[in-house]
Amino acid sequence: GLVALWEEGVLEPTAAQIAERAGVAVRSVYTHFGDIESLASEVVQRQWQVHGPKQDMSAITGSLSRRVTEIVSRRASLYEAITPVRRAGMLYLHRSETIAANLGQLERVLRAQVGETFAPELGRCGAEVSAVLDAADVLLTWETWDRLRTLQGCSVARARRVLETALIRLLEPTRE
Repeated sequence: GLVALWEEGVLEPTAAQIAERAGVAVRSVYTHFGDIESLASEVVQRQWQVHGPKQDMSAITGSLSRRVTEIVSRRASLYEAITPVRRAGMLYLHRSETIAANLGQLERVLRAQVGETFAPELGRCGAEVSAVLDAADVLLTWETWDRLRTLQGCSVARARRVLETALIRLLEPTRE
C-alpha cells in the first residue's frame, strides 16, 4: 500500500489512499497503525530490514581503483533500491524520531565504511584527514546520488563514473 504509493511518487498519501490500495477500510489503517506517521515509521523500519542485509557494509580491500569501483557500485545499488521510500521518509524526518534514528544509523554505518575502506589514503592526509574524510563521505551520500540522478539527469552509469572520478581525484596520492 504505502510503499507502492511512494514508489509512484505519491509522497504524502492520505489514509483513504492507503486503505484503498491495501483493500481495507480507512478505519483499519488507523486501528492497526494509530496514525500515518506510525505507518510511515513501520515502512521505513521494514525497508531497513529488507535492504540492510543485502548490503555489505564492511570495508573493501584491494587497490584504490578496485575499492572506489566497489564502494560506488554498492552505494548505487542501495540508493537505486531505496530512493522512492527515502524521498518520502525525508518528508517525515522532522516529525518522526524513528525515521530520524534509522537514517542517522544508516549514515553512521556508511561513513564508517568510507573511513575503513580508504584508511590507507586517509592516513597520508595529515592535518587534512577530517576534511578529506568529510569530502569522500559527502560524495557517497544518497543526497549526492539523488542530485546526480535527478537534478543533473545522469544515468546510473554516468553517476557512477562521476563519483568514481571524484573519489580517485580526491584520494589518489599526488605525483610530484
